[in-house]
Amino acid sequence: MKTLIRTFLKLILPFFLIVLAYLFYIKTATLSQPQLDIVKLAPYPILLIGALVSWKFNRSREFFILIILAICLAAVTYLPGIQGGWPPVQTRDVYIVIGMVIPFNIAVFSFFKERGILSLWGGLRIGIILLQALLAAWLIRPEQQKWLAMINQNFLPVNLHTLTPISQAALLLFLAAGIILILRQIRYKTSQDISFIGVLCAVFIAVHHNDAHSMMYPVFFAASGIVLITSIIQDSYSMAFSDELTGLPSRRALKQDMMKLGMNYAMAMLDIDHFKKFNDTYGHDTGDEVLKLVASIIKDVTGGGKAYRYGGEEFTILFPGKSITEVVPHLEQLREKVSKRAFTLRRPGSRKGKSSSKRKKRGSRSAGQKQIYITISIGVSQRSDKHKTPDAVMKSADTALYRAKKKGRNCVSK
Repeated sequence: MKTLIRTFLKLILPFFLIVLAYLFYIKTATLSQPQLDIVKLAPYPILLIGALVSWKFNRSREFFILIILAICLAAVTYLPGIQGGWPPVQTRDVYIVIGMVIPFNIAVFSFFKERGILSLWGGLRIGIILLQALLAAWLIRPEQQKWLAMINQNFLPVNLHTLTPISQAALLLFLAAGIILILRQIRYKTSQDISFIGVLCAVFIAVHHNDAHSMMYPVFFAASGIVLITSIIQDSYSMAFSDELTGLPSRRALKQDMMKLGMNYAMAMLDIDHFKKFNDTYGHDTGDEVLKLVASIIKDVTGGGKAYRYGGEEFTILFPGKSITEVVPHLEQLREKVSKRAFTLRRPGSRKGKSSSKRKKRGSRSAGQKQIYITISIGVSQRSDKHKTPDAVMKSADTALYRAKKKGRNCVSK
């Protein structure tokens, strides 16, 4: 239940921030001119901070999107007012370009892998951004009006200008980017794609408003930066406190939760029986699948327990406010549940990357699927006068786990 709540909060957080941005935008009507000047400049330090944070955490996709947002905001705000050597730039032309550049880049950069910023791949992405900037500068020149007019014309047999000033080409890009991000979120379930969807929505609202002199652009571009910074913090926290393979809380999370324990608690240490032999026989990839299977079972431990990945094939379960007598039945139930869950070994020809022809050639060897059963051994201890600290209780539970191994495995020892 807690996992579902956390997942739900992660999904709605970007949109909650956008709602707050809209409420703040409404309030800007009551601000003084000096306050409005501060609000207009606020997005730039926010986007800069976001870029520095993404650089620090090697989040190149967020970094480049933040840079693009900063460039686009500056272009909308300042480019039409440039005088002198530049030919006069129409605000409408900048809107047309911005409305296409941002959704296009969000969609494209969502596919890129994290390859670093100061690297060959990072240089190529910087090159992509520079090429777009040069193309945009060429398009908004007065003599290129025919190209912008072509981009701004209606491709579909409907007139949407009564609903939004955004061109149909830009609307199609926003729609395509949104669909891509939603499909990626369904498949990968990352806060990164959710944050990109949030940014896409915030930018759409700003572009739809179509007024660079209002506070819509600075408020919603600042909100976009905050959404991306929040996503980086969320993922960094998840990497620090969650085990990537099993999805369980990591040892670091365990250490923190141990510091919150009161005067009455029990702790169980468990590991998978004969796991090293299993790895040597079937390979580490299959061993990882076994770890995932066991983790998926023990995360639903009853009795108020919370499971953690301690390391290797070892797991820990904390039972705050419980005694050994209270938790042993739940551990026995957990042990039995694991022992009854069959694990089907992969066929040799079913690995990713193998072509269908190769699978057919190996059909005779991989026709039969083998099922194996996994068991776990568990040691449990509780706080007492002899074991007064969480570390002492953990050490006692680890000793009990060793006794369970000596007894023949697949049992609970205390």
